[in-house]
Amino acid sequence: MSGLSKKQSLGRGWQVAIHPDDLKLVETQAQLILSKQKSDKTELRLQDPQGKITWVLSEAVVEIDEDGRIVGYIGTVVDISERHQIEEALRESEGRFAIMANSAPVMIWMSGLDKLCNFFNQGWLDFTGRTMAEELGNGWVEGVHPEDRERCIHTYTTAFDHREVFMMEYRLKRFDGQYRWIFDTGTPRFNSDGSFAGYVGSCVDINPRKQVEITLQQRTKQLTRLNTILAKTTTLLQQRNQELDQFAYVASHDLKAPLRAIASLSEWLEEDLADQLPEENQHQMQLLRGRVRRMEALINGLLEYSRIGRVHTELTQVNVDSLLREVIDSLQPPASFHIQIQTEMPTLVTKRVPLQQVFANLIENAIEHHTRVDGRVKISVRDLGKYYEFSVEDDGPGIPVEYHDKVFVIFQTLEPRDRKENTGIGLAIVKKIVETEGGSINLQPVSGPGSTFRFTWPKRSLE
Repeated sequence: MSGLSKKQSLGRGWQVAIHPDDLKLVETQAQLILSKQKSDKTELRLQDPQGKITWVLSEAVVEIDEDGRIVGYIGTVVDISERHQIEEALRESEGRFAIMANSAPVMIWMSGLDKLCNFFNQGWLDFTGRTMAEELGNGWVEGVHPEDRERCIHTYTTAFDHREVFMMEYRLKRFDGQYRWIFDTGTPRFNSDGSFAGYVGSCVDINPRKQVEITLQQRTKQLTRLNTILAKTTTLLQQRNQELDQFAYVASHDLKAPLRAIASLSEWLEEDLADQLPEENQHQMQLLRGRVRRMEALINGLLEYSRIGRVHTELTQVNVDSLLREVIDSLQPPASFHIQIQTEMPTLVTKRVPLQQVFANLIENAIEHHTRVDGRVKISVRDLGKYYEFSVEDDGPGIPVEYHDKVFVIFQTLEPRDRKENTGIGLAIVKKIVETEGGSINLQPVSGPGSTFRFTWPKRSLE
């Protein structure tokens, strides 16, 4: 190890083999043990003539003769270069780990075989505002929220006993006294020989996410409760609707029967008293039958209005051009009345009957309220992407702007009922149908005479 011969080493020759930086240390140690006559153990470097350095462990023990007198020292020098390299590498590794751990954007901790924590990085200490000494061992548990402490310790010790990875969430007190939700992941660590060495873990602050989760859980509970109430309300509403339907049909039958009887009686009276009934009384009989017809139309209109949205209708492909021609044919407008349908009307998937009702009401209104028998009605359409916009435009007397919203109100009429029989339900039915199907309707202001009703109708698919 020294590269010296025995002759070169005797006396003080051996000092040539001591590394210059360690020579003073050796001399000091030698003087110390000689003065106190004690044993010595020192780590130092030997350097041979070629410059090779060897780390050694030098041990010296006192040599005593038979009379117990110290006669000198006996020593050994052992090559510990490999061990020293390992220790140096370990120190470098620990240094790199400390730098990395303290620079990491997460909180890091480590524990040993005794389950006690023996390291916390600077991130953890900055978060808690405590010292390393306060956190070591089980000191860190003091910062865990009392409600989470038992669960937290149980999770850690159970995983430790089984050498398993664990993940847990708990509240940890921050340096300002505020508890924050932490996500902690612990992983078992092992030595190079495979033996278990303890745990290493990392923690991140998840308080914002956790607050959102807690809020969502609360909202979910509220929604569950509201859905339960809604389900009960829906069931009750369905029962009430069934009762209402039954009542409506019974009431309709019971109301219409006496109305028909009144109309028939008035006709019989006119026939029986044909020669005796003055002209004024005959006019009154006609007014009576007109009121009966209005009442019957009102009952039918109310029934129709009440059923909108509560009667299931299947989706089907509808050719709007064919539908309009059927509607016009059923209304039987005067031969001199002209109804123009835009070419290339769409074919769409929808509920046929509601769309038919809307067109029938709008076209019928345009005919009935027109002041001339040679009036004109134009029906057109625009494609708005997810909707079609239909227009029903007439050249009649028009509707004053102040009534544009009122015409859709139930029972609202613009002419006295004595002058024109009208229930005031037709446009209310149209508005309710259109909005139930997901569209909208309005009366467009126009310059000059006439009215233009525009309504949107959604496009659907059979899927």
